[in-house]
Amino acid sequence: MIIRTAVISALALAVAIGASLAQVLDEDAQFNAATQAVRDRDFRLAIALFQPLAEADIPDAQFNLAVLLREGRGLPQNHVEALYWSALSLLSDGSYAQDMVGQLIDSLPPNAREDVVDRLLARLTAQAEAGQTDAPRKLARVYTELMAEPDMRLAYIWFSICYALGDNRCLEGRDDTAREIEPEDLITVQIEAGETFVALPFANATAMDAGPTSAQSPALR
Repeated sequence: MIIRTAVISALALAVAIGASLAQVLDEDAQFNAATQAVRDRDFRLAIALFQPLAEADIPDAQFNLAVLLREGRGLPQNHVEALYWSALSLLSDGSYAQDMVGQLIDSLPPNAREDVVDRLLARLTAQAEAGQTDAPRKLARVYTELMAEPDMRLAYIWFSICYALGDNRCLEGRDDTAREIEPEDLITVQIEAGETFVALPFANATAMDAGPTSAQSPALR
């Protein structure tokens, strides 16, 4: 029975890995088809192929979709949507999107920029609430890099959560934003960070990964 269970588990794992690999291959094939559509000047097809990849948070697809929307290829020109997708690409470390994001921010009226920021925050907050570990860093960067008036308090909260999850890239951001908060306010913000963290799926995962319970381990001193 133990051997049978192990075999079933191994098969289940193989199926899961195979499904993940197939998805990656499908995404690669779709991305290649989209870039070929651009070469063929079939921009409507390129938009249709890039769109689901962009929704799946593939930064290259997000950037390419933004380029098409900025230029009005395949769909009428839309700088608001171009900013939305190029910003998501940038937040996923697509540094090549930096210039486009800056140019679009400068060209858009403040209310349009605010609408894009609100959409980004709604999307990324939903991802954080779903347990996506890259969402806290992206949220922190929205608050520091994309808002007209940076919100250092909320940026600190999300950088703190990001660093607590083991992403060392967030240490500098956490410490930089902490210096922008009055010392007497920092303790309150740290408490808010802890409360926010506990309300997210990450806290349960951290507890499960922590190993033996306090009853099994010596007390910390």
